[in-house]
Amino acid sequence: MQIKEIEVYINELRYDEACFKKQDQSSSVVSTVPARGIIYTWRAAGYIIISMLDYLLLLYFIHFKKKKLSGKRIVFTAKNFCTQSDGELEDRIVRPLFTEEIIFINQSKEIRLKRVNNQKVYNLGGLVKLISHISFRGHSSLMKTFLSYRSVNDSIIRNFRDNELYMLWYYDLNSLALIFSRYRDRVKLIEVQHGSIINYPPYVKPAPVKIAELFYVKNQSTVDYLKVHLCANFPSEYRLIPYPHVERKYVPGLHIFYASTVEFNGLHPVFKDFLKRSTYRDMNVIIRLHPREREKEGFFAEELSAFNIKYEFDHSKNWLESNRISNMIVISPWSSSLEDAYDNGLIAITIDTVGKERYKHLLDGNRFFYSLDLISTFNQITNEG
Repeated sequence: MQIKEIEVYINELRYDEACFKKQDQSSSVVSTVPARGIIYTWRAAGYIIISMLDYLLLLYFIHFKKKKLSGKRIVFTAKNFCTQSDGELEDRIVRPLFTEEIIFINQSKEIRLKRVNNQKVYNLGGLVKLISHISFRGHSSLMKTFLSYRSVNDSIIRNFRDNELYMLWYYDLNSLALIFSRYRDRVKLIEVQHGSIINYPPYVKPAPVKIAELFYVKNQSTVDYLKVHLCANFPSEYRLIPYPHVERKYVPGLHIFYASTVEFNGLHPVFKDFLKRSTYRDMNVIIRLHPREREKEGFFAEELSAFNIKYEFDHSKNWLESNRISNMIVISPWSSSLEDAYDNGLIAITIDTVGKERYKHLLDGNRFFYSLDLISTFNQITNEG
């Protein structure tokens, strides 16, 4: 595909996703960009220098340590795809598949990662940011970033021979730069599912090129969906990500697991209305913040303090693995935790029209519900139970 055709494709992906998330007013959030002063400028400059050094180190490793490169898996990551344990970052996406023989590359243009899984991370996003500011004149800002990612990535993967490259979602600019790389045939591109795919716009339309040689997905339904949607014109290989095997038991009371979504500035209005009207005595609420909202725990705690409930925040690496309650009910506007809950025999409730559309294939009024009145839905569940 030519650059103009690629730009059209990228803009279509972004437009479709934006429209999907703005189906009604409750799904639209106005965000503000904080003012950036001299401290931010110095930090950005420092990150660019660090990225340049990491880039040179990675090139040295590739050219002079070729034997060590053989068999290495290249994982493009960012802070949002990691969990923090005792102050250390650990990968949370590819960990169910493998934990060794990894080269981590941080694609973020803003945030530096020193170590993941106690090993060095190569931060290349700062270099991409610099190149996008000084090169590719005549292109849009979007394509400057895309072409910068492609230039940096190509200078690295041109030296690979059949290495596996792991993308954590195919439709970000870094991953698209890999997909449209000049050296695509030298690597094996793999996407690992970290959220729901079915009915989500980037995966709905058949792609104009082969997206990945291999998809790791959560369930067979996703495989069936990809075959007739995103991958309809370019078949791929599919493998299932193993869910953790956990023994759960029934615990008396109403146990709620609320998974936030970053598009809302705090709790969803439907959930807040429920907490305001609720009279359940034996109710326990667990809040799991979206990775990009982890620093907002104080804000969520302030919201929750207005209600007379018992609550706690979930800081576990894997909520499915840590949850030992079989009658836990998972609630969210549209977090992929809903799909995970359903796949693992738990009751799931979406409380937003976007979630209703995203998970319409799961809505059965038995283990998956759409609700704007949680008290009424809980009464339905209790009566049927």
